[in-house]
Amino acid sequence: MEIEPRYTFVPLVQKNYIGINDKRTQEFLSKWGIKGNFVIQHFSFNETFQQYHKYHLAEVFFKDSIIAKELLTKQRNHWVKQGITATTVEIKPIPCSVLNMSFFNKLKNPKNGIVHGSGIIGKRYDMEIENFLISDNLRGMLLDEECSEYNLYSKDEREEFIFNIFQMLVLGGMLCQYEDLLDSYLEVTKAIYKDLIRVQKGEDGDLSISTIVLQVVAKDNRGQAYFPYDPSHKQNMGFLLVDSVTHEVTTFLHQFGVYCLSQ
Repeated sequence: MEIEPRYTFVPLVQKNYIGINDKRTQEFLSKWGIKGNFVIQHFSFNETFQQYHKYHLAEVFFKDSIIAKELLTKQRNHWVKQGITATTVEIKPIPCSVLNMSFFNKLKNPKNGIVHGSGIIGKRYDMEIENFLISDNLRGMLLDEECSEYNLYSKDEREEFIFNIFQMLVLGGMLCQYEDLLDSYLEVTKAIYKDLIRVQKGEDGDLSISTIVLQVVAKDNRGQAYFPYDPSHKQNMGFLLVDSVTHEVTTFLHQFGVYCLSQ
């Protein structure tokens, strides 16, 4: 019987993400009320890692005292190091297999009712779902299970990491100015996704994604979720990205709300 590795983690400096830190990307994030509402952190480990270690790694990561001292979480409108060591860690694997933006071609086809031939997103009568204002067909596709557009993407496709990023951007924050054109959302989705995942070429020349993505809910000793806080809200999301090539762990935490200030 194999003994699971005893992982030790070392905090790394913030990476300079070319796509995320691009001026145009930052302007859109600000417009959509998302800028400052997500935080990305990096850690390394030296121990052996195989795919089947992913659940064990995620659990010990959030129960690690070094991680507790470094992990940023949201407190009111600030990102702070609360020093919380997880008591329970709920882990869900997230598929991450999309290699190009053709995944969103269904949205760009006017026959599917999301956009007009001009690329402008089709409007619809206002309604509210999960406290989000649904006033166009794109947000209807995301949240309105009763509309025909909702079925454009299967349950498995909706679980893809790139779809999670796209939905986060479209739904936005509390102070969100929505786009009329679909392309703006796709542009920023691509920038963030490309920055966060690793694509590698196999011996046969085929491309694949080596990044392992896990959605996580970490809770303290009172059973209170803190990564993310209030996970029942669709826009509160915590992901753990494991790079088995570089032996790095990246945390991506988004908390819905107004602009979050730095520590």
